[in-house]
Amino acid sequence: MISMKGINNFDRSTIISSLVIVSSISMYFLTSPEQAIKLAGDIFTLIAYNFGTPILWFSFGLVILAGFFTFSKYGHIRMGNERPDFSTFSYIAMMAMAGFGSGTIYWAFLEWSYYIKTPPFTIEASSVTAIEWAVTYSLHHWGVIGWTIYCITAIPVMYSFYIRKNRSLKISNVVKAMIKNPTTARIIGRVIDITYPIALTFGLIIVLSLGVPIASAAASLLFGVENTLFMKVLMLGIVAAILLTSSFFGIEKGMQKISNYGTYFVIALVLCILFLGPTQFIIENTSSSIALWAQNFIMMSLYTDAINQAKFPQSWTAYFWAYWMIFIPLMCVFVTKVSKGRTIREVVVCMIGGGTAGVVALFSIVSSFMMETELDGKVNISKMVSDGQASEAIVQALNTLPLSSVMLVVFIISTFLLLVTTLDGSVFTVACNTQKKLDENNNPSTLLKMFWCLVIVALPTIFIIVDAPVQSMQSAILIFALPIMLLTSFMLYKTIGYMHADYSHLLVTEIQAMHKLELVVEEANKTTIPSEEVITAKQQQAVQ
Repeated sequence: MISMKGINNFDRSTIISSLVIVSSISMYFLTSPEQAIKLAGDIFTLIAYNFGTPILWFSFGLVILAGFFTFSKYGHIRMGNERPDFSTFSYIAMMAMAGFGSGTIYWAFLEWSYYIKTPPFTIEASSVTAIEWAVTYSLHHWGVIGWTIYCITAIPVMYSFYIRKNRSLKISNVVKAMIKNPTTARIIGRVIDITYPIALTFGLIIVLSLGVPIASAAASLLFGVENTLFMKVLMLGIVAAILLTSSFFGIEKGMQKISNYGTYFVIALVLCILFLGPTQFIIENTSSSIALWAQNFIMMSLYTDAINQAKFPQSWTAYFWAYWMIFIPLMCVFVTKVSKGRTIREVVVCMIGGGTAGVVALFSIVSSFMMETELDGKVNISKMVSDGQASEAIVQALNTLPLSSVMLVVFIISTFLLLVTTLDGSVFTVACNTQKKLDENNNPSTLLKMFWCLVIVALPTIFIIVDAPVQSMQSAILIFALPIMLLTSFMLYKTIGYMHADYSHLLVTEIQAMHKLELVVEEANKTTIPSEEVITAKQQQAVQ
């Protein structure tokens, strides 16, 4: 039985308000697709073209902050003086898989084809130079800066939760604690509570709408059946079943295992493509792409095409940074939850280093394989993408490899696991932000997680059934990027101020002593655990 006390702990007004707004916007896109496309285009032009430069500078500024947190004494601050709950592998795997999503699979296989047609720097379309830059820009858009956006913006939430003991994983509560005026804090907090689930839900509509058709196309070819609407709905049903199971068991028993398995399958997929595909071309093109990226990183980060006005940075780079920003609230809460026992330096290095390494391996190998498939004339991938057959293009390219049936199986499983891991992290964070008080382990209600699982899967199902213009909504949700950028800027400013007040008077060795894990043997079970008494004594000694 579900107690009324448990239901009363749900933030029902936020849940209802968010669902009403999401449903209204969805109905508008479903009933008036032409108007929706025009409105989405206007929003994209407004944000990407007029605010593209601030978005570029903000994102690059976070890279500078990442260097500051890595090499300054503040990097030694530990998020709770306890042992980490997860091994380093599981920790990196969960964050990488949550950040990737199945949408990443789409872009890893196909993003290069867009840049060949619309290259940067006034390069001639479809030229050798355009082809050389294609994979390089894919690495840039999914590499260092993207993971820095997630990592650095999570620090305010981690610091609030572990250091300043604001024991809430609601973004609104973190922000309200930073605002002195109670009326202003209450208003801003309420706006955050309502808009956060809206932005995330629409972001996940896109993730599902990109991932499910890919899995459906692969399954259709594998089993020799037509890729009908029934196949797509069936794929969504499988995703829903796995998601409900994972969310029921929680992050420790559910998502951790799925993310680990997902990592293994993605690694298997990449290795199979590397060794069964055009290995020499993949290695050579990967080397060239990484070299171009390293040599031109700053230019690619801040280039605005002010003279030629072809708008490549605004249409692509600023767009991708804004798209990453949509999921900042998700990753803030999720990273905070799984980072207990890690220092800020460990969080930065594991997240940016691990995420970027995974992107380089995935994008360079997969994109190079797809590119060679087109250059060899096996599959006209660019034309298929232009004709709206993107998912089929991926599957047809994989079908050219030896052991194609095995490849398709690995590909389908990888897509599913990537998708479920992203959705699982999303469900957890939305549930945290729509529950008034978490349990003693800082977890939301299982019932509330089940509810959000159904909502998050149901809405994309409607869009897929009616073949709604998901790409237009992909542009429209960028409207959330600007307020998120302003909000995270404020949170970082306040958090750096808190760090200065709490630690500026301490030396590096003193901070290390405060946050050093002292381990003692507990006589009851002979298990090595952190000693809170020793930690407290160390903290007092360091402060003195």
